[in-house]
Amino acid sequence: MKRAIIVGTGTVMGVAAVLALNPDGTVAAPSAAPAVSSGVSAGAGTPTGATSPSSGTAPTASSSGTSTAGTATYTGATVDVGNGYGSIAVEVTVTDGRIVDITALELPQNDRRSASISQRAWPTLAKQALAAQSATVAGVSGASFTSKGFATTLRDALSQAGLAS
Repeated sequence: MKRAIIVGTGTVMGVAAVLALNPDGTVAAPSAAPAVSSGVSAGAGTPTGATSPSSGTAPTASSSGTSTAGTATYTGATVDVGNGYGSIAVEVTVTDGRIVDITALELPQNDRRSASISQRAWPTLAKQALAAQSATVAGVSGASFTSKGFATTLRDALSQAGLAS
């Protein structure tokens, strides 16, 4: 009987420790209305800005023809991540053939859980893509659908930029 209490207590404490673990070191505070961070750039680890949920899930793609000293911005297709979680779309800024900024135009946030996952996963996904200079990202545990959708929309934007991913 004593062993069961010790094992039970250890299990509860272990689960609590795992749930408290946050690999990127930020603290995500719950909010009444979902807010989605965007705007991670090379050298910046903190997202800024906010977007609101969009109901459209049809793929769209466009790129800005604006080019300043080798800099151009490309918008990836809006991708429905599936299971009713929502859609994701990114905008990529490329300077002289290198990804210098990735901005979230839309992130899955059809419910509080999706919004929470998006806020946690977005900075990690953007950092991985900037480090890899491609759409080949490891993804984020617990955000499989968001990670796959991110890679898809990023791959589309990089394809428009003429960059292999």
